[in-house]
Amino acid sequence: MFSRLFKSTSSSASSSSTKPANMYSSMSSSGFLRVDYKSNHVDIPDTFLTGPAPEPVTITPVPFKESGLPEYTKCKAWTLDNVLSREECRELIAYAEASAVLEKPGDSPWKPALVSVAPGLEAAAPGYRNSDRIVWDTQLLVDRLWDRCAQAEGLQELVATAPCPRPSRTSQGTWKFAALNERMRFLKYGPGMFFRRHCDAAYRSEKDSDTIMETYYTLHLYLSDEGLVGGATAFSSPNGKRRMDVNPKAGSVLIFQHPMLFHEGADVIEGLKYTMRTEIMYRWEDAPKAEAQN
Repeated sequence: MFSRLFKSTSSSASSSSTKPANMYSSMSSSGFLRVDYKSNHVDIPDTFLTGPAPEPVTITPVPFKESGLPEYTKCKAWTLDNVLSREECRELIAYAEASAVLEKPGDSPWKPALVSVAPGLEAAAPGYRNSDRIVWDTQLLVDRLWDRCAQAEGLQELVATAPCPRPSRTSQGTWKFAALNERMRFLKYGPGMFFRRHCDAAYRSEKDSDTIMETYYTLHLYLSDEGLVGGATAFSSPNGKRRMDVNPKAGSVLIFQHPMLFHEGADVIEGLKYTMRTEIMYRWEDAPKAEAQN
């Protein structure tokens, strides 16, 4: 018997403003928006998300084979329960809203989510992605979040390394866990909102020749579930005819690999769905010279 988080099914798998409140943008020659997200300073209490979770954090592999998606059996995905309490979820949403830079008093901190089309370029695609978003960069909070996640027995060993592409054909070494990406995307879905089927893309950062970072796993933190109908993270077969749902549970986390896993944010029928998405970042470490020469 599966947890209430999981459900297997068969299926065929707008806004007046497109400029998020905390985004400074200009139009590129291609018609896309050049984006640069800014945030207000938010005072985070020293006690927020520090120390042990209110309840033991548990880890469960996503049961692709048992849920009708055997082609994903070797794909990596896990759910973590009890990472945040419900009160901590509400506090985190409030901090995110406080971080948003408003164009004028009384504006909502939530604005339509855009779609990334290239580094630094985004575009509105309401038929493909229909939700509201706040973007907030803060390493402090994602580090605390990861400390909570890491209380799940065995998780750190499972994600210690990643099979990202090598920086170059001649590179020899290993992608090793570094941290969560500081960029948090808080998402708000109301009735009728969705994010259509896709695979997540990796992000690579090369600050200098000695520091190369790349993402491999997506991390979703679910922040609400009360009164929510619909809104599952739905993994689907490559042909889109079979799917399994991971249903939002406040305070739980879903981690899954970027490549090969088709998924969508299913339509919300009733209620509000709040989530936060970020990624696990890996740092390339060259093999010792003696090892590389062997």
